[in-house]
Amino acid sequence: MSAPVNSDVTLLTEHLTYRPAALIDDIVNSINILAFRATEAVEKGLLAADPADIGFRKAPNAPDASEAESEIRDKAQHEIENGVHQLETLLEAKIDKNFDKLELYALRNILSVPPDVRDWVRLSHYEGLNFAPDEDAPDVESIGLQRRKLRETQKLNTLLMTEKSQNEATIASLKALLSISGDKMENGDEGEKPYPAFAFLQDKGELTGDAQRPVTTTTSFTLSQLPALKAILANLQPRLEKLSTPHPAINGEAEKSWRSERVEFVENETRKHLENVRGLELGDMGEIRDGDWQGEGRKIGKQEVEDLEAVVGMVNGKPNGKDTDEQT
Repeated sequence: MSAPVNSDVTLLTEHLTYRPAALIDDIVNSINILAFRATEAVEKGLLAADPADIGFRKAPNAPDASEAESEIRDKAQHEIENGVHQLETLLEAKIDKNFDKLELYALRNILSVPPDVRDWVRLSHYEGLNFAPDEDAPDVESIGLQRRKLRETQKLNTLLMTEKSQNEATIASLKALLSISGDKMENGDEGEKPYPAFAFLQDKGELTGDAQRPVTTTTSFTLSQLPALKAILANLQPRLEKLSTPHPAINGEAEKSWRSERVEFVENETRKHLENVRGLELGDMGEIRDGDWQGEGRKIGKQEVEDLEAVVGMVNGKPNGKDTDEQT
């Protein structure tokens, strides 16, 4: 039942340009406004009337007439407000009950389309429209495919833009190597721009490139590169002089850098470990000997010989490694 009702509501909304329930709501709101105005008029009329005219009289044996009259007015006002409130509540209940019936009746019998003609109704703005399904119309799968293609295209565009920026930076750095603009650094003065390393490749001077005389062309090109080569040589000469200066000597020996001292220390400690702990026999250049004679071995000190003699004597039962009787 919900589908036909929704179809009727949609059809009538397109036809009337507003919802059918909105018409009933406007009618109910108008009646409620009129009922509120009626109860307000009743309250104002009763409050303006004399309490005696609407049944509120003072007692005949009241001692003070002014106090009795004030008490009667307060009582009358209270009764009027309470009665008007009850009247307003009763009217609202009756309006809601009866206009709910009106809404149901209107939506079922007036603001509705008969089922036998519902499928045949065509509004004026539907004239000339073709409702046949289009074979080329996009479906969910094709739309999803296009979205995936769009995302991949955006990713590719981002990658290409990144690569473009990297290429532009690389080209700019390469052009800087060939650029001749800027001040040339001469004699190693600080504060001046360095001369580009490959600027001489483009500084051809007055070279015309005559193919008929290659020797003349080559000579002209060589001569045109001499200023650039001189500038590079002037830049390198102070550095070469600085590098060729020996380190100051300490105690008659040249000062060693911390790198060379570190390498020498590591090599000495490694050699000691291999000889003393591993028992390897190493040559002068650190090569491992295989036991055959390949030159003089490690020199043995006098103390080491005496220690070996003492050990041999102790093995033979001699105290302190010596005979008790001296032998000649």
